[in-house]
Amino acid sequence: MSPPRVRPAATGELGALARLVDGHPLFARYDLEPAALRRALVAALDGGEALLVAEIDGRPRGLAWWSPRGAFGRSPYLRLLVVAVDAVGRGAGSVLMDAFEAAAFAVAADAFTLVTHDNGDAQRFYRRRGFAEVGRLPDYVRPGITEVVLRKRRPA
Repeated sequence: MSPPRVRPAATGELGALARLVDGHPLFARYDLEPAALRRALVAALDGGEALLVAEIDGRPRGLAWWSPRGAFGRSPYLRLLVVAVDAVGRGAGSVLMDAFEAAAFAVAADAFTLVTHDNGDAQRFYRRRGFAEVGRLPDYVRPGITEVVLRKRRPA
């Protein structure tokens, strides 16, 4: 079993990357299905957003999608971080975040993401990495779901 490595996503693999949301109850709550996500990923690449892949044993097992100026037209915004159900706990999320943060802090002093208010595992993951809650957005993405706004400042 090899450690995860990160690379940019290729257009030809966007369908397989979109299928990483299969089996995740969180994404089902958002009605996020692979076909719709694939279309969004194509548009993201076409629009200059970044897609990073975490490979484990030569297979894509994680995806980070971020926009360089997606937060308030000024700061990098991590739009999506997903790790295949069978790869959770194998380091894919951490290497994706390392790559995202390195790229984000090369161009800005802050980085942002959203996480659902009841996703304690994700909140702990981001807090361990230095993200802090800066606000809440009830019913922002979906009715009945509150998004927690998380921010990390570039380390001094």
